[in-house]
Amino acid sequence: MDNQRQQTEPILGAYVRERKWGEHQPRRIQPKHIWGLLFVIATFVLALATLILPGAIVIAVVLSIVSAIAVLKYPIIGLSAFVILNFIRPGDFVPGLDAIPLAKMIGGGTLLAVILQHLRSKDILFRYRQTYLLIAFTIVLFISAPLSYWPSRAMEVSMDFLKIMLFFLIFINIIRDYKRLQAVSLIALLSILVLCYSTIQSYFSGADRAAATIGAGIFGDSNDVALVFVTAIPLSEYFRVSRLKPPLNQLLYWASVAFLSFGVFATQSRGGFLGLCAVLFILFTRGRNKVKGLLVLAVVGLVIFALLPGEMTERYSTIDDYQEDASAMGRIHAWKAGIKMMLSRPLNGVGIGCFEVAFGTAYRPPGFTSSRWMSPHNTLIQVGGETGLIGLAIFLYLYIYCILQMRRLEPEGSPEDKTKILSARDITLASLVGFGVCAFFLTQALNYMYYFLVASTVCIVNINSTNKEKADILYSGPEVKTAVVK
Repeated sequence: MDNQRQQTEPILGAYVRERKWGEHQPRRIQPKHIWGLLFVIATFVLALATLILPGAIVIAVVLSIVSAIAVLKYPIIGLSAFVILNFIRPGDFVPGLDAIPLAKMIGGGTLLAVILQHLRSKDILFRYRQTYLLIAFTIVLFISAPLSYWPSRAMEVSMDFLKIMLFFLIFINIIRDYKRLQAVSLIALLSILVLCYSTIQSYFSGADRAAATIGAGIFGDSNDVALVFVTAIPLSEYFRVSRLKPPLNQLLYWASVAFLSFGVFATQSRGGFLGLCAVLFILFTRGRNKVKGLLVLAVVGLVIFALLPGEMTERYSTIDDYQEDASAMGRIHAWKAGIKMMLSRPLNGVGIGCFEVAFGTAYRPPGFTSSRWMSPHNTLIQVGGETGLIGLAIFLYLYIYCILQMRRLEPEGSPEDKTKILSARDITLASLVGFGVCAFFLTQALNYMYYFLVASTVCIVNINSTNKEKADILYSGPEVKTAVVK
């Protein structure tokens, strides 16, 4: 017994004797003590700041400190805020916030939190093919910048793409289960619904082709807004499969689909309209009774077109008569110029973000009489013309790989897990198809929504693999269980 009392035990790498009666033993410093000390220091500093600085600055500092603590403790909060800031600019609500790089600050803090958390577990997701393809595409952007038609512009756009890579890495390392994927997707959907409300409000105020006034610096173009609405429509399915009870979940689903669809019509974007048709076709025909879904879609389409104003139907009717439409012919000229850029500069292109400069100075096609410097109006033409054939191959391979991966994915795990994975797979697949249709007529290679969907494919595959591992452990015999645990 005496020998046992004299034995030592390890505490934080040091050995101490068992404390005797009346003997003083130093207390270990724990994380809560550090946080308490930091809180006292922060309170003292803020108290002094209130005597020197204006109240608005003090409030901003307090919010920054609270946000930093929350993000470091719960990285999912940082990711959610990052998603919101990618769609809505706080400066549209609070003047003066435009000067503060909130997205960069929150993104950097969230990445730091992810690194700190996963360094302890040594479990950082980096092994998926999408990650390597995006890294390769980033390298291509930076290599082509010095040789571009406008090097400073190309380097600026390449640096902006690093924010997309930052977002992607944060996303795939935080979203490790279906619940988080559903929550972040709904946060993105609600943010886009705010943009849709702003767009519809702009339309009713008299704008011919409405675009969002909220977040106008990000999605100020009607075509850009239409693409975001189209890719967000399938996300409404997360309302229907949520824990909300019927008929509330069904009501939210159909209201969201209808609201976003009307937002697409308000933009009068022809590319957005074609993408909307593709997404609605997938949503209405994915069940067992595809004929019934097609009939319902046809009836709904006829009713919508009967109620649309004349200027909308007139604009959509020009899709067939493109030769008589100046805008459509301008796109064809831009496509011809883009193909010429690929052929003349196949390795590095004209530089990311430099298509318009190259078009206006060196690649203006014969017969194009306008003085405009055209944008590519096609994502593949944009990528190929600006980054060369290597960049185009990487970009196209990434998109096709994500589509095929979702189509071939077999849900694993329990029946409930299979249902959730199947739902997430179909949602992401429909959004990717909608993006592809819209992107064929729009310049959207650097659209955040696309990389949100690419990151979702990685998370769905990872969640499905985790479900399979859990099912193998649960439904295996005792011998297999022991082997897995070892």
